[in-house]
Amino acid sequence: MKKNFSLALAFLFIFFLKVVPVNAQKSLQEIAEFNDKKWDKLVKSYKNNSTWIDQLEGLINEELLAEENLPNPKKIGVLTMQIWDYSVTSSNTVAQTTVYSKNYLTPEGSNLVADHFLETMLPEFEDQFQAKGIALVEPSEFLTDEKTQKIYEEGASQIEVSGLVKTLGTINTFLTNSDTGDGSASATGYEFYPIPPSTLASDYKSPASLGLIVEDLGLDAVLVLSVDVSLVKNGRSMVLHGLQAGIVGPIDDDQSKEYKGRIGAGMMNMYRDGMSFSSVYFEVEPFEIAKINKSEGKIEEWQLDGLDVVSERMATDLIRGMEKFIALDKSKD
Repeated sequence: MKKNFSLALAFLFIFFLKVVPVNAQKSLQEIAEFNDKKWDKLVKSYKNNSTWIDQLEGLINEELLAEENLPNPKKIGVLTMQIWDYSVTSSNTVAQTTVYSKNYLTPEGSNLVADHFLETMLPEFEDQFQAKGIALVEPSEFLTDEKTQKIYEEGASQIEVSGLVKTLGTINTFLTNSDTGDGSASATGYEFYPIPPSTLASDYKSPASLGLIVEDLGLDAVLVLSVDVSLVKNGRSMVLHGLQAGIVGPIDDDQSKEYKGRIGAGMMNMYRDGMSFSSVYFEVEPFEIAKINKSEGKIEEWQLDGLDVVSERMATDLIRGMEKFIALDKSKD
């Protein structure tokens, strides 16, 4: 019995170690100060995550894409800066009465948060892309007429996803309160495209459908920025779950060639429409980034020191991953 009890304790100890982060981050500033080894352990990028180079090579091998037509974006549109609200509805039953507490961000609240992050993140991304001779343009710059405006506004409803998430409705239901319209939203002047970079990096349908939209917008590629948050402490505190960035673009394939009647032809044709060029994202044990005055509905204090450095490092990895994708370079340096 004593031996069994000891084994049980050992199992519980091992289980506890697995589910509780030993070195959970407590601020963006701490992440900003990570050395390269710690950074690469936390952040998913070309260094430690799958890329789309094999798919690109597959198109070349099947003579559906000429090497001289490999992607080389010089004009990238900022498709969306979106807030993903991971808040939950909790319930408490007292004397047979169930009281529900909803902590979702209001649409205005999500918009304010997205704007605040965009103010810091976008300039860092712009600087890094500009240093590589790539222009980052916002919707106000690339939506030049009613036609492109309509394409952009209606684009989100045309995105298809595969895998466990079958429809856009599934994504929206997971991250928003459909009864009140609260939850996820985008920054001012941006449409909400419910496809985070982590999905774009692992899914084949959404980059394909997005690639067609990008082509219609007259862009070489688009940048997707996502911030994952939730409200806790009965709506008095906002915590960060993670940050994401991704680049998706169309493929300049040989449209005169049909590819059908073979195993995997459907997927191969999806690759011809668009691919994920590069992605960078991380998830953390949630930590506070803002104190909220719930009665006034205002942010009392932001705790975003280090966001500029984190954004710069993410942009650097994102661009490097894209360069390797274009060069068909599978090395991790």
